[in-house]
Amino acid sequence: MEEEIKVDDKFKNAFNIGYRVAEELKLKTQILKDQEKLMGNNPIHMGMQQFIKEANLSLTIKKNKSLDQSKDDTLKRKKGKSRGKGPSL
Repeated sequence: MEEEIKVDDKFKNAFNIGYRVAEELKLKTQILKDQEKLMGNNPIHMGMQQFIKEANLSLTIKKNKSLDQSKDDTLKRKKGKSRGKGPSL
């Protein structure tokens, strides 16, 4: 049975604001890198961190898909070569 975690509404709202701010600014890294120790439990800061993690994960997945696609394209091109015997049909 899963444990249900209850979150304070104020915390949730602040977290969502941080997430939306990071999304609007298209953040790729923390704005206040040195302040992580001071603001580690700040819900706005945590929302920003969550967006950055998701954006980096999404970027990594897109890069992997792109690499896989280019490998597939390369293999398809190599398969279709006629090796000088005329046009391949």
